Amino acid sequence: MAGVSPALSTLVLRRLERLGHVSRESTGEARFLDLPRLLEDWAAWYAAAPIESYRYAMEGAETPKEMFARLSKARAHLPGRWALSAMAGASLAAPHAVFNEVHVHLAEADRLQSAWRRSLLLTPDTRGPFHILRPYYAEAGLLDMREIRKLPVVSDIQLYLECRRYPVRGREQAEHLLHMISRDAKAAQARFQVSC
Repeated sequence: MAGVSPALSTLVLRRLERLGHVSRESTGEARFLDLPRLLEDWAAWYAAAPIESYRYAMEGAETPKEMFARLSKARAHLPGRWALSAMAGASLAAPHAVFNEVHVHLAEADRLQSAWRRSLLLTPDTRGPFHILRPYYAEAGLLDMREIRKLPVVSDIQLYLECRRYPVRGREQAEHLLHMISRDAKAAQARFQVSC
């Protein structure tokens, strides 16, 4: 599903097992021992990962609500695979903390940002509230994205990683997401055990 080789998957599973995050049940099976701890460790590493970011002001749109409306209206004309991330995405998937900046995860941001600038009337601005990101996980970060209120949003796990990096109320939003992810994982595990 993530588009990685079986060899890389095996290496990652072995590393997760050594770190105490995974228990190998058999050759083809493993289970997470403590998902919240795994995600916290991952977020700590991810916070130091390099992320390309382009920051803009959006002409005629200053609030997140106005920027969402512009994105929704221009969606068909915006090139590349993209989704809302960080606090903006979390506001749609798991509302909790107030925010005033919109982050868009764009896999090919370096190549496509000029087309986005034209479509959305963006002006480079070091203090602008609209961010185009090319995160460390450019493609994998878009796995399990979904549509919420007619806008694409990254997965809850990607939201968690991005919110943990965010300086203003990001950790609080991330904790809310972590609680939600843990609850959903426990429910999925219970359903799996019942169906086996």
